[in-house]
Amino acid sequence: MLDTIDAVRAALRANDELPHGRPRTVTAEELVDAAEQFDDPELLAVALLELTEAYEYDAEQRKLPVAFARIAKLRKEHPDGFGDWENHATDWRYKWVASALLSVPEVPLDAVRRWHGELRSHYLAQGHDLQPYYARQYQLAAHTGQGVQDVFELWATRWRSRYSDCHACELREQAQHFVRLGDDERALEVWRPVFSGERSCSEEPHVSRALALLPLLRTGRVEEARSAHLTGYRWARGRSAAAKSIGLHLEFCALTRNEPRGLEILAENRDLFDRHGDPLARLHFLTGAQLLLGRLVEDGHGDVPVAGPPGAHRAAATLYAELRTEGDELAARFDARNGTDAVGEARRARLARTPLVAEPLPLGLRAATPAEAPKPTPAAAPATPGRPADLAELVTKARELSFTNHPESILYWNRIAALIEDPDHRHPEDAEQSGLGPLVQLKAELALERAFEEHIPDEQADALYASAAELFEQAGLTARALACRARLAGPKEGRPGDLRVIRELRAQLEELVESGAPFGGRELVAVLQVQASAELRAVFQSTSEEGGPDLPRPDPDPEELAEAEATLELLHTEAARHGLPHRQANARLFGARIRFLAERQQEGADFAESERLVTEAERLIEQAAAPWRLAHVHSQRGELAFCRGELEEAVEHFQRSTEVSARYGDRSSAAARVHAGLARAHLCLGRHAEAARALTEAAARYDRLGEAGEAASARIMLGQALSSAGRPDDGVAVLESVLLEPAFAELDVREQAQARLTLARGLRGAGEPRAAAEEYLLLADRVADFEEKHILTMVAAEAAVALAAAEQWPAADLTRQRALEAHRAGPHPDSVFDMLLRQARHLAELHDEAHPEAADQALARLTEAAEVAATAEREGQDFDYGCPDGTLHDTRARTLSTLGRDEEALAEMELAIAAFAALGADAYHGQAESIRVAAVLEAGRLDRPDAARARLDAAIAELTAADAPDAAEPLVELRSHLARR
Repeated sequence: MLDTIDAVRAALRANDELPHGRPRTVTAEELVDAAEQFDDPELLAVALLELTEAYEYDAEQRKLPVAFARIAKLRKEHPDGFGDWENHATDWRYKWVASALLSVPEVPLDAVRRWHGELRSHYLAQGHDLQPYYARQYQLAAHTGQGVQDVFELWATRWRSRYSDCHACELREQAQHFVRLGDDERALEVWRPVFSGERSCSEEPHVSRALALLPLLRTGRVEEARSAHLTGYRWARGRSAAAKSIGLHLEFCALTRNEPRGLEILAENRDLFDRHGDPLARLHFLTGAQLLLGRLVEDGHGDVPVAGPPGAHRAAATLYAELRTEGDELAARFDARNGTDAVGEARRARLARTPLVAEPLPLGLRAATPAEAPKPTPAAAPATPGRPADLAELVTKARELSFTNHPESILYWNRIAALIEDPDHRHPEDAEQSGLGPLVQLKAELALERAFEEHIPDEQADALYASAAELFEQAGLTARALACRARLAGPKEGRPGDLRVIRELRAQLEELVESGAPFGGRELVAVLQVQASAELRAVFQSTSEEGGPDLPRPDPDPEELAEAEATLELLHTEAARHGLPHRQANARLFGARIRFLAERQQEGADFAESERLVTEAERLIEQAAAPWRLAHVHSQRGELAFCRGELEEAVEHFQRSTEVSARYGDRSSAAARVHAGLARAHLCLGRHAEAARALTEAAARYDRLGEAGEAASARIMLGQALSSAGRPDDGVAVLESVLLEPAFAELDVREQAQARLTLARGLRGAGEPRAAAEEYLLLADRVADFEEKHILTMVAAEAAVALAAAEQWPAADLTRQRALEAHRAGPHPDSVFDMLLRQARHLAELHDEAHPEAADQALARLTEAAEVAATAEREGQDFDYGCPDGTLHDTRARTLSTLGRDEEALAEMELAIAAFAALGADAYHGQAESIRVAAVLEAGRLDRPDAARARLDAAIAELTAADAPDAAEPLVELRSHLARR
């Protein structure tokens, strides 16, 4: 009930804590009505000021000037109702009104200019500097395109003042000026303090991330552009006031060929299609959406259903036409109002932009749209002077490339398919004589090549193998038909091969070879490779009776192993007899793989035999003139080096493999696994940024192949790598996306738990403790049944820390108790000790007149932490917290200092310094930090600067003598600062 002044004030305070958006705006309107029932100008002033803020941050530019007029009238009639805060807030809102009027095309330009004059007069009368006025003058000039440079210099060269926009927002406006001039490099330099975190506010750097997407792409900073999209869109999603930013993210998707991601964004923000209170921001959104849909229409996907206004889906082409009409009309209204064509020209320039990359830029995300766009037509070899256009020439080239498994062979077969599947195709009468072969043979070859494509499901591949076998029989090519049936019986994902059938078919092929049947030797070798693959699967993976397919067997049966190696030796011999060096290389690569898998369980294995076989394979590949196969050689060497712990060498080999794959257009799952292997090597070397790049590429490749589980796993590792690289916002964006993927639910429960743990930690690192706590608590419930009870302890402890940081004290205390209880069943002293120290610090910061009990609670947490450490030592628990005694004393000292008990704090810090010193070199940094805090206490609150300087001089001398300059550096800086004082 809002029937008292106190109730309204309480409601205003509660509403102020809500995030900006429709619920807060509606409540703010209701509270203005509630305030009007009382004769209290101050209360009404606060309610109206809160309402204008809600309008400003909820894209209600049409309503904002009306609400402000009421404030101005109220201040004129009741000046005593406006204190310092109310007067400052009112004067600040003069700027908001100027921007709001500019955003509404129905407001005449003369009215906008009159308000600028009103702003100027008012600021002069109040003694305010005019820098904010010139900032609004610049916005007007940039909008109309008139006198832009002159006004920019008038604004940008003036000193900032009390009523200037925040520094980060002003840097954003200045950077946009240089973007409009085409000077991307200078714009990005202006933005540098914003992106580095030196300048920020509630909107920055998020808004600037959207605005910088195009300059980053145009200057080749694709990694930074990807990061700006991931983190910037996460902030903008669902915000009505971020319509312009969302439009820029849609544009980014179009320019990077990430149309499915763009459709997902469109679906998540479809409320923006409704009436919008900021027409100028709406125009930016419509333009970005139109550019995205235009790409779909141009690529032949105009009939794809897309998310339009709430309640209905439209075909892409239909929605595109609607947006074009509305956008053109809205831009024309602005231009008519302004008397220039600046708005329309800017819109046309955006719509004329074309993709800036040749292939989709990997984002580290899976775009799951409501209605998946159809896959693009498979790439085909174009008819260019360097490539054949005649059917016979195409077939000759395709067969030549297929013979050696060239990655580009499918491009030629796609072109052949387009020709022979055309209803008007007439097969040449001399096809037999020219070597082209009958049409049924071509159809069989085409079915076989399509079955080889990795992105198709096993069921579809089986149907293609069966079809190819039947067609080859019709063409009289029995050997090829038998090989297709062997492939049909070969191993697939989730099922072992049928070795009995494969061996029977091999026996039939051996008879055909003896009789001189066409393709006999070639197909026998192919079937031997299928048999070797099936035997390899049987040797190293369990059967369904033993626990399910695709589970590794650490102890391969020696007889089965010998049988598989014998098949590989026969494969090598037969390939040599029939002049197939690339198949010989396959035999050696298979053999190296078998040796590697058999030996990797052995401690200290050097994999010498695997290395020998890989080297022989490399020689055979060179003999076969098939350099694209070297990617497999380099990847196997990378894996061998990785298992030997030779990480730099592993990186080098994996990198070479990726370069070969890129050179020859290899899009296989093997190439994706190489990128994942490269990432693992980088992670082991602590190169998290490099690992993130490799994992982004791996995930994108797995996505293209339809391997959703592998893609999700790669993205989980990517989120971890990004967080470890100091980019928690990026990691959070990736991991939040992964959790929504259908494949995530199919992953191992421990992998799911690791993903949620990394997400929770990322949210905490990104300054979102409440969201982090929610993830931790959800995870705690999911790991409660794990056999490893210490996992629950760790998760509950970290949850308690997040809840304390979010100032959710009752929940934080309950979760602390849960962590302590879990600790008794599954000890994890590091996490519990850290939890108690952190909660103590948070409680000390909470302590004030309203929370006097927080002091005793903070000290109680430290007592509990001491007991945890003592118990860990007494019971021999795995406790690896560096110097727990030093850390405990240091934290107690800081806590006492926060509570205003500085003498006690200094005494406690002396104990910390002594504890760290007792550990010697292993604790130099901890010792130096405690010395620094002690010196700050002495020089500051205790007013003993001489003692502080003496302490620092002694410590600097000691650490310098101990050759610990890094530990001494912050002490040297503090000593210099004290000297200046």
